[in-house]
Amino acid sequence: MHLNEIAKLIEQSTTIGITFHTSPDGDSLGSALALLIALKNKNKMAYIISQEKIPENFSYLPFSSEISSNLQEPIENTELVIVLDCGNRERINAKLNNYKNTLINIDHHLSNDMYGDFNYVDTIAAAVAEIVYELIAILNMEITKDIATCLYTSLLTDTGSFKYSNTTSRTHNIAAKLIDTSIDFTSIHRNIYENKSFKFLKLQGMVLENMYLLLDNKICIMEIHEKMLKDINYVLEDSSEIISYGLKVKGVEIAVLFKEVPNGVKISFRSKDTADVRKIAENFSGGGHSKASGAFIPNVTLEEAKNTVIPKLKDELKL
Repeated sequence: MHLNEIAKLIEQSTTIGITFHTSPDGDSLGSALALLIALKNKNKMAYIISQEKIPENFSYLPFSSEISSNLQEPIENTELVIVLDCGNRERINAKLNNYKNTLINIDHHLSNDMYGDFNYVDTIAAAVAEIVYELIAILNMEITKDIATCLYTSLLTDTGSFKYSNTTSRTHNIAAKLIDTSIDFTSIHRNIYENKSFKFLKLQGMVLENMYLLLDNKICIMEIHEKMLKDINYVLEDSSEIISYGLKVKGVEIAVLFKEVPNGVKISFRSKDTADVRKIAENFSGGGHSKASGAFIPNVTLEEAKNTVIPKLKDELKL
């Protein structure tokens, strides 16, 4: 399906819900809020559906208060629900069992399950923000400063400040146009990367102190135990910055972060060069990108999860 067709569906609709994946990140949040603002500016009854509150470090985003856990399913008379940045139906951050109208799936993950009534998946896009930027243009909507702030946040976070290999000339061209709206890009960067709580830094130190290397020092293993969080009375919302340290180690090809949660273990994967961690994540019903993916294994201990995952890492590196 082409974006022009999605734009027509939007034009024909009045009440539109927007949602994204569980444990939302900068791309999903920024893209959703940018689209929300644009649709509101077009006099649509647009709103966000989410089972989770917005992480505190993204509260600077315009209309961030619209993302709460208060509205978890589509409201009555919703004609469209647009899901952004979500590769499979199981990870949608909304309760859609009773929703019978049109579902639109807009994403950039290669592993997308094409679960929507209409699907638009651009795997070349560095972030869903690039797709939303194009969609807003097709809708003949102005990229306001508020919209630009949201989209720039998405680009910044999903490209690792424009250093990941998914960054393209299109990414930089869009970023330049967003900067031209006079957004405070320095403040955006500071809010995301230089606004950490003391407890977060304490946790980061604990994880780094206990990380270790495996398989000829090509794998960096990092762990977050529930006890760590309890000891410092902290709720971790985003672990992406912590796992990035694993790739800073000379010779490491893959960094893996295991996070213990009440009903199982969440796993984050990052790779540096040739390893495709998306393939590894898919072994555990996860997914994402070749260089950054995630998965969840239910009803296991952290040690059991490691024993299951590590052989797959060895297979990917052909060791």
